[in-house]
Amino acid sequence: MKLTNEYEINVWAYYQCLHGNDTKEIRDLIIHSYWIYLYCKDIRDIKEMWSRIIDPYYAKCYYDNVNKRLEVRKIWDK
Repeated sequence: MKLTNEYEINVWAYYQCLHGNDTKEIRDLIIHSYWIYLYCKDIRDIKEMWSRIIDPYYAKCYYDNVNKRLEVRKIWDK
């Protein structure tokens, strides 16, 4: 499969992790805050992932729906 853009790579990597191929190399391909938030919500809530959320909207979604971490709240609380 040839992935042509960053968005497709994020989607592909997320679904690989969701269906059991959850490796560090594939997690490193997930760079968009939306897919990081979904990873934390649907697969595993690990610091390696939640610490990469940079978008204030998805930081708030993470805080409200996954885990109330103060580190993440600082992103959208500015």
